[in-house]
Parts: sequence; structure tokens; C-alpha cells
Amino acid sequence: MTEKLTPENTINEFFDFFDRGEAPVQVVPITIKQQSDDTRLAIFIHGEHETSSVIMAELMTRIGELFDLQAQAEASEAVEPKSRIITS
Repeated sequence: MTEKLTPENTINEFFDFFDRGEAPVQVVPITIKQQSDDTRLAIFIHGEHETSSVIMAELMTRIGELFDLQAQAEASEAVEPKSRIITS
């Protein structure tokens, strides 16, 4: 592959770049930018609707669990809040 992705590429260009071949779904984690004060990560899920939706639901469940753990830690004042997990 001689073509490279950059942060300036569109979402569709990212999806078009990856070829899932015969696989029903492809999941690709991407680091768009990595700095100590500004890191940007993405997960691309491309494929059949049902399987893709299940994968997304599982990811959102895990994020919700992490958010709950952070809320518990803040409530017990065991840790000083340093980072936030935001779900929407």
C-alpha cells in the first residue's frame, strides 16, 4: 500500500482505505495523533450491520463500565479526578 492516511482524510476515505475482503466485519483501531497533551484515537467498524452493531454495543458497554468505575472512585474520594470518560 503506497497510499497513506492523514488526519486530513475524510471519514469515508478512512473506511475506503481498509479492505475487509471476505470478512463479514473489520475492526481497525487508528491513532490519528499522539502527544502527551493531545492524543486522538478512533475505532473503525466496517461490515455487516448486525455484527457491526453488536461490536459497537459491546464497546459502549465497556465504556459505560469505565465511566461507572471512575464515578465510584470520585465518590469515594480515593483518587483526585485527573481525566474524564465522556459518553454520549
